[in-house]
Amino acid sequence: MSQAFSSYPACLYLPTKAMETDANIAVIHDDTPVETRTESEDILEQRALTSTLNSFLVYGKAAHYNLTRPRFAALIRLPERHQELLIPFYTDHLAAIDRAIDINAEFLKLVARYGANEFEAPQDRREWEGATPFQVDQTRSSVKQIYRDWSAEGATEREICYGRVIRELNKLYNPERRSEVRVLVPGAGLGRLAYDIACEGYVSQGNEFSFHMLILSNFLLNHTTSERQFTLYPFLHSFSHNSTAANQLRAIEIPDKCPATFQTRTAANFSFTAGSFTEIYANVADEADRWDAITTVFFLDTAHNVLEYIDVISRALKNSERTGYWINFGPLLYHFEEEQNSSSGGMVMDGQDGISIELPLDYLISTVEKCGFVFEILETGIKTTYAADEKAMGNWAFDSVFWVARKQQQEQSHSVQDENKT
Repeated sequence: MSQAFSSYPACLYLPTKAMETDANIAVIHDDTPVETRTESEDILEQRALTSTLNSFLVYGKAAHYNLTRPRFAALIRLPERHQELLIPFYTDHLAAIDRAIDINAEFLKLVARYGANEFEAPQDRREWEGATPFQVDQTRSSVKQIYRDWSAEGATEREICYGRVIRELNKLYNPERRSEVRVLVPGAGLGRLAYDIACEGYVSQGNEFSFHMLILSNFLLNHTTSERQFTLYPFLHSFSHNSTAANQLRAIEIPDKCPATFQTRTAANFSFTAGSFTEIYANVADEADRWDAITTVFFLDTAHNVLEYIDVISRALKNSERTGYWINFGPLLYHFEEEQNSSSGGMVMDGQDGISIELPLDYLISTVEKCGFVFEILETGIKTTYAADEKAMGNWAFDSVFWVARKQQQEQSHSVQDENKT
């Protein structure tokens, strides 16, 4: 998957042909030459797309089935005295959760409808791949990520990471220069950081691989028309750590900042690419196409091989003075550790499946330096959460690392691959 789409305003770049929407033309663009794409790749991509779309459509049914239905069933199996103690509070609470599920489900169906149209899924849904339980769980998690990135309530979390990144970026580049400064945001997720960077005046491009994130970010960036347009219930999925019933049923309104109405000058300097970061940005030949800065937030630990990420970041950055900065924030919760642990006896697999290189922070810092970066800021132990319910009785907190590292000019730097040759 390597197509690119412009994510603002309501102008989408898709794989095949131009189409008209209510008020805009969706311009089509595909970075991958047709002759290099195989039929099997196209089929796999369509399956991934349609199964993700299906996970949005079945969210409501799955949530009722997994959340409220078993609890109603458990209630009637309790001793009569226990039922009397719980009714009507418990049944009223479960009924309210059912109504909130339905509101979430209607929003996700709307997202899926736009996504199916603009990512060109088959019109006949009988051709769609079924959603897996894992994908349905991802959809449920995505609702909390919307809370993190696009609600006023998520601002506290965003300030710790996104705010820190933008403040340091702004220290590097004066306002009058920013319109010429190109900033890349790999692992852009729902697009908030990349969008906020564009609003600061930079040329900003987000990159994302997950269809869940791509479909949702397309909707949030291109098809919301006013602030607080939609109501969602991101906390209803957990029955643990709730101090009050009302907290579990708290609503949020999104978006807190609407791309359709806020700072329209970002139209010319904001874009989004869909596909693998390492495939899209590994071989940037022209210096003019390289990036002045790359910002990675909760991204490094998504790598099968974090050293490959470091090399691609180095190659994608410009090679000149007063530029070539890598700004990073996040923990080291390596996403493929369990996959590595469960692989059979070191069996060789195609590509990087089954591989996970998990460097501790001190080794990671040393490796970044060996790859030609100089740390100008390096902070560790920054307490942060991710899509956490601030009113819950318990939350997981990370000790995150933050750095601003400058790429040395090419004659002074070398990659991991070069290091291994010496």
